[in-house]
Amino acid sequence: MKHKLLVAATLAVGASAAQANVTLPKLLSDGCVLQRNQPVRLYGTADPGEAVTLTLKGKTVKATTGGDGKWLVSFPAQGAGGPFVLSVKGKNTLTVKDVYFGEVWVCSGQSNMEWPLSASFEAKSEIESAPDPLLRMFTVQKSVELTPQEEVAGGSWQAAAPNTRAGFSAVGYYFAKQLRKALGVPIGMLHTSWGGTRIEAWMAKDVNLGLGMNASEFATPVVAAEAKARYERLVARWKAAGSPQGVGLDAGRSDKTTGWERGGGGDVWKSANAPGEWDTLGNEELLGIDGAVWFKKEVEVPEALAGKPLKLSLGAIDDHDVTFFNGQKVGAIGAETPNSWQAPRNYTVPGELVKKGRNVIVVRVFDGSGGGGFVGSPDDMKLGSISLAGEWAYRVERAVPANPGMMPGANPNGASVLYNAMLHPLKNYTVKGGIWYQGESNVGRHELYQKQMPAMIANWQKDFAAASFPFFITQLAPFGNSGSDRIEYAQQREAQTAAMKTVKNGGIAVITDIGNETDIHPNRKGPVGERLAFLAQKIAYGQNVYAVGPTYLETLAGFDKLIVRFDNVGDGLEVREGICSEKPLPAGKLVGFEVSSGDGVFYPAEAKIRSKNEVEVSSSKVKVPRYVRYGYRNFVLTNLWSKSGLPADPFRTDK
Repeated sequence: MKHKLLVAATLAVGASAAQANVTLPKLLSDGCVLQRNQPVRLYGTADPGEAVTLTLKGKTVKATTGGDGKWLVSFPAQGAGGPFVLSVKGKNTLTVKDVYFGEVWVCSGQSNMEWPLSASFEAKSEIESAPDPLLRMFTVQKSVELTPQEEVAGGSWQAAAPNTRAGFSAVGYYFAKQLRKALGVPIGMLHTSWGGTRIEAWMAKDVNLGLGMNASEFATPVVAAEAKARYERLVARWKAAGSPQGVGLDAGRSDKTTGWERGGGGDVWKSANAPGEWDTLGNEELLGIDGAVWFKKEVEVPEALAGKPLKLSLGAIDDHDVTFFNGQKVGAIGAETPNSWQAPRNYTVPGELVKKGRNVIVVRVFDGSGGGGFVGSPDDMKLGSISLAGEWAYRVERAVPANPGMMPGANPNGASVLYNAMLHPLKNYTVKGGIWYQGESNVGRHELYQKQMPAMIANWQKDFAAASFPFFITQLAPFGNSGSDRIEYAQQREAQTAAMKTVKNGGIAVITDIGNETDIHPNRKGPVGERLAFLAQKIAYGQNVYAVGPTYLETLAGFDKLIVRFDNVGDGLEVREGICSEKPLPAGKLVGFEVSSGDGVFYPAEAKIRSKNEVEVSSSKVKVPRYVRYGYRNFVLTNLWSKSGLPADPFRTDK
């Protein structure tokens, strides 16, 4: 079959128009998943006027490049299946292997979307579970650009397996896992996210300007030549190693490390300082690696402390450690500890190990991805009252080049810079829809965010040429934000809910039960991905599933009480007991409701389920309640659920 060349003003390709050979974007590479049941765009570059022939599943389409050397064709819709081989022939021939047709989704946002499976709840059992070769993820390399780019900085397709899952976006992974279960077809995730970033970084410049963004918001620092050269060297080394996405879980110390815990070996140990991520220590061998590195410190213990138990403090260690004193293990923190990379290490050295004079502390540090090493302050590192900060020694057990991440000095929060580098290059890849977990960095600007969210979604719908583009977001989890009773997080959740009511084929996943009062990164990502997938099953795929929990409908006033009615109650309302956001709930009591007489002061309410869709609320401190709110604080325990298995959406009536 022959298909007419589709002409576009801007195509996401990564080679110059002058290059003679046919090229393909990084997304169209071995292991890619193409969207099923609709025409898909295939694209690339070649010489101006060059004829290009593409063959896939026994079907052939042809194109002739334009004057800019770019080509794009529409390949006819195909059902789910694979593996197939895509052949692209011009003056040269390219072959893309292991191609499947299935469902393709974009997952994006800030750190809670970027959060890897390796740092999530019960990571070990999930990572080590059976491979699923039909669940695949393409993680876009972090990059910042001032203008829209036609190719991503890096990335490759990876199938879910014990040696790859650890670096996957946890939310994206659990979303795909649920869709695999529900649909039984290959699922491909385009993961493009960056921790700590604002929504305006993910929107096109004209969209930001249309929302009143100041021109100064678009600036980004110039990177020094030396820093840029170092970064490019690390990128080249990482790519030469196959662009590994971390080393995953710690497989344990290798046989070659026998005796290392005693600190012997003389000149094998090299000098380094601590604390400090090993990337920052100035040692070329430690620059830009993941893996296991041993550190040694010799310390003189005075006679007065000999034979006495001593507190050994090392500060936080990124990610895991096993610590030895005079060859004996005295402590360890591993994957079983939530957020292990920021947990202070405080161990007790038994008195029988403490001797007068020379003593040796050895620490095996394992880092699965990102920075690694001692990351606390110098004051955190002590043996009793003896400072351990300063010169240490190290030797490497295992080293894998790490993903270099962003260019040093680049500002990922400049307006549009991540859209330019990490979203715009994806736009010609045919996808089904998107999921989003972001908003923490826009807390305090909720009124603007309520406008930004629909504007960004419309921006992406236009880019992906998909007006129906289903898009589902995650409501912010409960978090104290230095003031649990304050409401700026509640206002942001309210803005998210209001924004999504204006989005066609949109929805919001409520996660009021899986927050953490003191940690902006709750580690239970499974329910997040699953609830986003329930929305996709219902809205994008038309399946008969329960995807939206109880939502506020109306309030009926009585003299000394209010009756709150809910929609989307499924099989009816219920009081959920057990744990909420890592805190115990009171047995048999409905919590999270507050009432006010209208003076602006809210008091905790006595609440009880009155019928299948009604809750009665009152308070002895409010004789005539006028307003009611539920879950409307930064961090608050809530336990109103549907019997069908989803929590109620927070709300207030005093707007």
